[in-house]
Amino acid sequence: MKIAKIFSILVLLGVFFLYIIYFSPFVMPWQREDAIKCALSWGQLEKLPDNAEIISMEKRGSIFTRQFIIEFENSESEIKQWMLQSKGFQNNIPKIRKNTKVYEIHPKSLQSYGGRVEITGNKVLINMSWS
Repeated sequence: MKIAKIFSILVLLGVFFLYIIYFSPFVMPWQREDAIKCALSWGQLEKLPDNAEIISMEKRGSIFTRQFIIEFENSESEIKQWMLQSKGFQNNIPKIRKNTKVYEIHPKSLQSYGGRVEITGNKVLINMSWS
């Protein structure tokens, strides 16, 4: 009876960790760099500026789909420089919604879906998906 109880606890812990790793919106510390690299590559975006302050990170999806949402702050001049270096912004005219520039980025050369980048002043929201 004791072994069955221990086994049940281990199964519950396994399910809990499976949920946290694959299905929860939290980006674990060991996933942080990979999440940033994936989101940037899916949008053909350059590495974030060195002094960019990441405000929030979120992941969505399942084993078959993935979406990363990254918000960061930086100076407007650094953001402009980052945009000039990023292929995803080339020949991309934004839609303006109030004070926000919205860039739809869907690279045809990649297997990712792409997504959008929203820029409001010194804040950038990257929302990229793969399916």
